[in-house]
Parts: sequence; C-alpha cells; structure tokens
Amino acid sequence: MRVFSNAKTLMTLYKDYRTMNDDDLSDFYQSKCDYYQNYVGISLMAGVLASIGFIGADYIINGTVMPTLIPRLSVLIGVIIFFIVTHFLRSRSIVVFMDFFLAHFIVLSLIWSIYHLDDRIHASEGFIIMNIVFLTVGFVAKPSETFISSVVFLVEILVTNNFNHYPSLEIIIANQIPLAIAVFVSHFLLMLIYLDHYRIQQKLELAMVTDPLTQVYNRHLLEKIVTKNALKDISGPVAIAMLDIDYFKQVNDEHGHYTGDLTLLYIGQKLARGTHEDDYVIRYGGEEFVIILKNCDVNNACARMEQFRRDIESATDTPVPFTISVGVSRYTGDFSKSIQNVDNALYKAKNTGRNKVVVV
Repeated sequence: MRVFSNAKTLMTLYKDYRTMNDDDLSDFYQSKCDYYQNYVGISLMAGVLASIGFIGADYIINGTVMPTLIPRLSVLIGVIIFFIVTHFLRSRSIVVFMDFFLAHFIVLSLIWSIYHLDDRIHASEGFIIMNIVFLTVGFVAKPSETFISSVVFLVEILVTNNFNHYPSLEIIIANQIPLAIAVFVSHFLLMLIYLDHYRIQQKLELAMVTDPLTQVYNRHLLEKIVTKNALKDISGPVAIAMLDIDYFKQVNDEHGHYTGDLTLLYIGQKLARGTHEDDYVIRYGGEEFVIILKNCDVNNACARMEQFRRDIESATDTPVPFTISVGVSRYTGDFSKSIQNVDNALYKAKNTGRNKVVVV
C-alpha cells in the first residue's frame, strides 16, 4: 500500500538525517532556509495584512474601530524592524529569528487588540489562526526552533491572561497543545521530505562539476571554489600542480581513442587515490589535470608530484606505457597568476625533455 511505502521512505530519510554531522546539518538547514525564505517572507506579509484586516471584525464587536486601531497598526513596527535587520544581516539564524520575531509581533498585536474588545469570547479563534502563521515560518526553521516558538506562544497566552482574562482560557489551552504538536510533526515531516530534495540537488551539483570520463572534478568546480580570483576556505600553504600526459596524441593515433580514454580514466583515478581528501583533482582540459594541494608547501608538492611521476613511469597496470610532465607552483593568493605560473612550469617541463617535474 502507498502509505506503507511512504512510511518506509520517511524512515530511510530519517536514518540519513541521523547520520549527518554538524557541518552537514548546517549546510542542510541553510539550503532549506534559502529555498523557502521567499515563500515565508511573502506569507508573513500576508499575515500582517490579515492581522490589520481584522479591524473589520473589531468594528462588528465594538461598533467602532478606534480602540483597536493603534494595536492593529502596531504590527507595522515589527515589519519595519524585520526589513531593516534582514536587509543588513543575512545569516540563517538571524533570518529565522526575525521570521519568528515578526510572527510573535503579530501575536502581541492580536493580544493588545483583544484587550480593547468588549467581547473577548472569540480570542480562541484568533489564536488558532496564529498557528497557520507558525506553520508557515517553520518551513525555514529547525524542528527544535519550532518547538521553542510553540512554547513561547503558550507562555504569551498564559501571561496575558492576567489582564485579558480570556473567557475560554481552558479551551484555548486545550486547542493550542494539539495544534502545537501538529505543527511540530508537520515541520519534522517537511524537513525529511526536503532532505530528499536536498540529496537530489547535491547529486545534480556534483554531476555538474564532475568529469564523466575520469570521475574527477571538471573546470566548473573552479566557479565554486574561486571567488574574486582567490581560493575560498584556505588556511595554511597551498600548492598547485598541472599535469600533462606526454605524447597523448600518439596514444590516440596508435592505439585508438578508446585506449586514450582508458588512459585518462587511469590517471584520473590514480590521482584521486593519491591525493588527500581535501585536495582538488580537476580535469582541466584534454589530457591536462590541475591538482590543488591544500596545507602543502611547494617543496612538499614537488616531492609528491615527483613520486607520482615515477609511479606512472614504472607502472605495469596502465592501458599503454606512458609518462607525464608536471609543473608546480606556490599559490600566491592570486589564482589567475598562480595558474599562469604553473602553466609556465608545465610548458618548461614539456619543452626540456618531458617526463619531469618543474617548479616555479
């Protein structure tokens, strides 16, 4: 049955969620926030307009709008604060906090308006409606943040009962508890469903930066790791190597393009296995590969590339015998200049006999 299939899928997603470390979770929740924030922002503005629009109901109850006019319009103060803060501060935690801030500002505006109503019997309906607002905000939040918001909402109701004296407080609380649970469960399920979308998105993004033949990165990766002509997330020395298969055209001409492809696959996989987890192996074009070696000075990089060159030269498991030329340079902080330096080093290696490592 479909319900059992859906339950099985959710359990699989939950197991996946439980295996995520802090960095993975941070990236996941940031992605979730980025994906839903426009919807949440527009929905909050709709909630603000609806809150002000309840002034019509106030007129029916009081016969005038004057007592509740200022309380209803006070929600605009929250809107102004919301736009100012989110304009200058864009981190996920701040954005989510301001979403909940505006939602609770609507609650306080509602409570202030109830205080000025002649008949407060309909307060329970207003609080039930507010759960829709919190359901919306939860699209960008963690389940724990939703739970905290629900507790704060319940405290707001209990505290303000001291001066609003809700005629149906017991009914309000009796409704609010299952509604809060329903909102929390809905957000938890939504989080798992978004995790499925997130994993598919990750696979698509990886496919975009992966060379289909060699299964190492392609040049599109540079768009992600280079910003304003500088490598991102760098600490410590970095070296860059550029590697080229010697006489690769002859491999294709004498042995066929299929063997040439196997040769590219061989060297790509050998590079991937021979580098560290945080290094980048990139098929730069044709038979050229760029290797970005993190936390590695130029001397260490030269030694590693020289050992790799020797391994290739003496390897017995290659599709055909071949050698490589390698250029190595220190990353200067200027990515374009560093690539130019390493390209010059490779050019020198190829023009002074090949099958060697040259350092700039």
